[in-house]
Amino acid sequence: MRRKLAALGLLIALPLLCDAPAVLADSSDGSCSQTNATFVDSAPQVLGVLGIPDAWAYSTGAGVTVAVVDSGVDVGNVHLGDAVLPGIDLTSDGDGRNDVAGVGTAIAGMIAARQVDSSGMIGIAPEAMILPVRAYQTTDTNNPHQPLADVTAHGIVWAADHGAKIIVVPTPLADDSQTLHAAVDYALANGALTVAAVGDTTTNASNSSDSAPRFPAAYPSVLGVTATGADGTVGSDVVHNETVQVAAYGTNVLSTYFGAGDCYFATEKPSTTYAAGYVGGIAALVAARFPDESPDLWRYRILVTASRPVPYQRDNDIGWGMINAQAALTFVNDGTMVGPPNPLGAPPASATPASPQLIPPVSTGLPLRDRMAIGICAAIVILLFVVVLFLTTARSRPIQS
Repeated sequence: MRRKLAALGLLIALPLLCDAPAVLADSSDGSCSQTNATFVDSAPQVLGVLGIPDAWAYSTGAGVTVAVVDSGVDVGNVHLGDAVLPGIDLTSDGDGRNDVAGVGTAIAGMIAARQVDSSGMIGIAPEAMILPVRAYQTTDTNNPHQPLADVTAHGIVWAADHGAKIIVVPTPLADDSQTLHAAVDYALANGALTVAAVGDTTTNASNSSDSAPRFPAAYPSVLGVTATGADGTVGSDVVHNETVQVAAYGTNVLSTYFGAGDCYFATEKPSTTYAAGYVGGIAALVAARFPDESPDLWRYRILVTASRPVPYQRDNDIGWGMINAQAALTFVNDGTMVGPPNPLGAPPASATPASPQLIPPVSTGLPLRDRMAIGICAAIVILLFVVVLFLTTARSRPIQS
């Protein structure tokens, strides 16, 4: 499997040399079809942006179960049939393997979609398993984001009791709840890390300000995720506050659409809901590589290796920085790194931040994808020059008798 993924990684990098692939279907304008499957032949560009092909050399998520507590997961999607376990529907009879809104299926695909013919779509952790937990209280597709705190809490506890190591809650709630708080603490104590969106400024915010905390991301035991745009910056469309712990790409998201094929989500502005899906996938890679570590250590790996301008400082925009999958998988926790609190103990005051993360370069004014494309093109040119030079030298070298 890893040899196949390594080869796929080379293919994933190639689209970055060209313009973005044509958007064949977009959930925001209604062009995605539940009856006519549409496939996108290019891999999600975010895989290259987040360095996922390099991370696959260390982990593909095998052996890890990821719970998606949301609208259910449609197993009719060809990417997900072999990836989804029987779960639970907390709103009616069923096992969670049907979707009333499409969000759960999209998040599941971002995490664990299997690659199939005619499509380049593949998940962050393509050997992880998905445990669907439907917590939505409505089937109204025009207003589907109505999970209740107590139902979501029940789903988190159920997932922790049924083998989930990573629990993703992509739809944030505006209201605090003692039951929900207790649920994420219970999950942590039972070996599961909860990953949750910090919220968009228009999500469940009718009774709160744009900077108000959303839940369960606001609880200390949860990994709170914000979203960046294509240029790697966090805009005004997402919540900015002390609950932000890590940032991930959250726009033009290619993923699975109901029981049909592929679709683009969040095409107009970044969404923390989908950024949480990507972080959940990377958390699955970490959990698979370090099964003997605690969820607190998985979270620490992700936070301490995130890319940020000042290693010892977080802020309310990007938290501890932009997630860095390969760095999280290769980090050695020797107690010397500055940054977020280390579950193994604080580093010495004189610790030097010999940081493994890739600090973003000074902005050139170009989008992140274009800057990466320029770098890749330069590398290819250098490689071709070396090959030509080698062949020329070999051809001109006299044959020894």
